[in-house]
Amino acid sequence: MKKLTYLFAAVLASCSFFASATQTIAIVGAMDAEITNLLPHIKNKHTITIGQHQYYQGKIGNHSVVVTRSGVGKVNAAVTTTTLIREFKADKLIFTGIAGAAAAELSPTDVVISTALVQHDVDLTVFGNKPGHMDGFDDRYFYADPQLAAQAFAAAQQVLDKKKVFQGIIATGDQFIANKQKVNFIHNEFNAMAIEMEGAAVAQVAFMFNKPFVVIRTISDKADGSAHFDYPKLKQITADNSVAITLAMLASH
Repeated sequence: MKKLTYLFAAVLASCSFFASATQTIAIVGAMDAEITNLLPHIKNKHTITIGQHQYYQGKIGNHSVVVTRSGVGKVNAAVTTTTLIREFKADKLIFTGIAGAAAAELSPTDVVISTALVQHDVDLTVFGNKPGHMDGFDDRYFYADPQLAAQAFAAAQQVLDKKKVFQGIIATGDQFIANKQKVNFIHNEFNAMAIEMEGAAVAQVAFMFNKPFVVIRTISDKADGSAHFDYPKLKQITADNSVAITLAMLASH
């Protein structure tokens, strides 16, 4: 993992999106496994506890960062994202971690970079809304920042085989999906490539505060009932892929 990190750390060194060292980049994972390998790369690290969460501040390369574990689910993700924006003045948000596949062409260890996110478990259809469309919003999708998503896509293609990197819609809900029929519904209704439990909540909060964001998800399972076999074995491998991509994005001059 360390070798991979340094091998690809220089790839995006000239990327202009992260050119300003005065801005704060927030990096979030739902679980410890999704951020643990980032922590040793934080220079001058100090820890701040707010509520039940620890936030790790410092620098990765030349970039000011704050790294944290949100916990699983939309409420945890929303609270953490709001805290990062309000308390730590985060300018950009990267959510990184693992997900289940919704698209048939995806296999474990493939990576999906978000173009948009949607909450598949929101249902106001009785009022005429489409599935996933919440009241007060013009669209059921929350769109990732195009430039930030492009940086993530380029980084992923350097860290992994290009055939393993995809861009697409990611669906979020407070459910661990392990049913093929449910997967098919989510894929067909939302054109979703991946399914997870936090990303759209991060996206909604970022949208409300006008902050650019991207979600990076490495596929850990097919979300079809085989997760009990695939998920434990692939959890750390897939989390490490997402960490390596994030580090490549942050490569300094």
